[in-house]
Amino acid sequence: MSYQDITQFITGEEASWRTTKITISENYEWNMYDHIQRCKTVANAHFYKGADDGTRPYDDLVTPIIDVAFRSEGFDVKDIVPFVNDPENYYKSFLVKKYHPRWAKKNELDTVIDKAVESSIIYDLVIFKNIKGVPEVEPLEGIAFCDQTDVMSGPICFKRQYSPSELLKFKGTWDDQKIDEAIIMAQSEKSNNTKGNKKNKTSGKYIEVYELHGSLPESWLKDKGKPDKYVNQIQVITFYTKDDGNKDQIILYKGKSKPLEDIFDALKIDQVRSHGRACGRSIVERLFEPQVWNNYSAIKIKEKLDAANDLFISDSDEIGNQKLTQLPKNTILKQERGATTARLNGSIVDMDKFMAHKDDLKQSARILGSASEAALGLNPTSGTPFKLQDLIVQQGQGIHEYRQGKIATFFADRLYPKWILPSMVESLNKGDQWLDELTLEEMQYVAEGIAINKANKQAVKLVLEKKPEDEITNEEIEAYRDMVKEQWMKGGNKRFIEVLKDELKDLPMEVAIDIKGKQAYLSQQADKLTNIIREVLRNPQAFKQVPGIGKVFNELLEASNLSPINFNEIIAPDNQPAQQLQMKPQVAQ
Repeated sequence: MSYQDITQFITGEEASWRTTKITISENYEWNMYDHIQRCKTVANAHFYKGADDGTRPYDDLVTPIIDVAFRSEGFDVKDIVPFVNDPENYYKSFLVKKYHPRWAKKNELDTVIDKAVESSIIYDLVIFKNIKGVPEVEPLEGIAFCDQTDVMSGPICFKRQYSPSELLKFKGTWDDQKIDEAIIMAQSEKSNNTKGNKKNKTSGKYIEVYELHGSLPESWLKDKGKPDKYVNQIQVITFYTKDDGNKDQIILYKGKSKPLEDIFDALKIDQVRSHGRACGRSIVERLFEPQVWNNYSAIKIKEKLDAANDLFISDSDEIGNQKLTQLPKNTILKQERGATTARLNGSIVDMDKFMAHKDDLKQSARILGSASEAALGLNPTSGTPFKLQDLIVQQGQGIHEYRQGKIATFFADRLYPKWILPSMVESLNKGDQWLDELTLEEMQYVAEGIAINKANKQAVKLVLEKKPEDEITNEEIEAYRDMVKEQWMKGGNKRFIEVLKDELKDLPMEVAIDIKGKQAYLSQQADKLTNIIREVLRNPQAFKQVPGIGKVFNELLEASNLSPINFNEIIAPDNQPAQQLQMKPQVAQ
């Protein structure tokens, strides 16, 4: 469709985005707007279509299952470890590692991760926006329109609701006069971005603003621009209704912009199966059908319950018109001789079959959502062995670990190199000092570095000041090093860390992600370690006495998913005690 100006483009594309379906396969069409609305509705335990007025039951299957997914797929900032990827400056990784949580907390990176996980579970699409190096998760409900096949392939427009105070913050960046005009037109309502354009009444006033990004005709950007030349630009526009009922626009800002991929990035986990559509097949979408049929069963059960009545028939003139509910308790009724009274059978038939069908639906939904009984907090079936139950829980986390790994990899491979690390390093190079708490391993690492440094300086000093008859021994330098290390360790684990200005300038940075949540087999890991330690303690000399046992032991460790490096002091060369494997420090000459 050809559009004459930016106003026609926004209004036309918004209407088309809500109604036009794209073809995914021969017998399958899809609309992104409907997908977002339905996923949100089902995730909030409401009927997507039809009356939701309480006259029909909604038996929620989805909430407990996605709660398990939220808990299982999330990870923390502490699982992300940045480091300096340079051999000569690798020791500076310590500074980067300790500064990273401080920077992440300041920029609420944990909240960004949580929002990304939730958006992925509900919609299987996360749109990130680059805000000065800090990713921000865009709510999909705020999309006015975009490319339904791939959000990063064409212009994307968001509909935002600003209060007057929020809009005033853009003064100096946007057109100040236009901002004042827009505030005058503010209404005490918010758009909920539905097909009916329903408005929610609010206590404060809000301005509905369209934020459009993409490659658009140059003529929309400047008066003498060419209509057939496309340039990357941003347009910020609000619309209002004039007295005659027609719509008019206020352009708050327009200007050249970076390419779309520099401003936004998108994560979709289900890439292959959902190829051709912007959103993947989310966990909530998997539960659409089970939820529909579970509600259907609940409605049928309600109808049976409503039809269950206690009915009596009688040919007695004395009690024939009595209302049993109005009789006092323990009332004895009298009927004339020869009269009969009987009860009609109004009991519910085959209710057990209906309940069994609902149980089958629940079990099917749990399988689709990878939510075991234990993960849901339910007691296991009577007689289930503990080990088997533990194994079921671990195996049931498989899909969540897979999705968790995809999200974490996206952060490590895309967001950190593109946006986060440059922003963090820029902040770090300004210089900073803070109080931090070191782990025992970090204390030992720093203490060893300080001790070696001071020991080397002490050795140089002694060499320069020694008399001909004096002798400097390695034992003396080692004793001094140990004394420095011991004194530093006594200072406690809370230390001030200082980064000098431009100390990390131009150094290559990377990140490694170690998601603790992915280690689902912790109990099995503990069993393996226990067995290994038991065998080592049972016959420690066997590793030196039996040829080739060291190689077999390493193979055992690797088969157990353990690192032989962590056990290198157990296996020593023949006829050499393991304690002698530690190298003595070099003393500067």
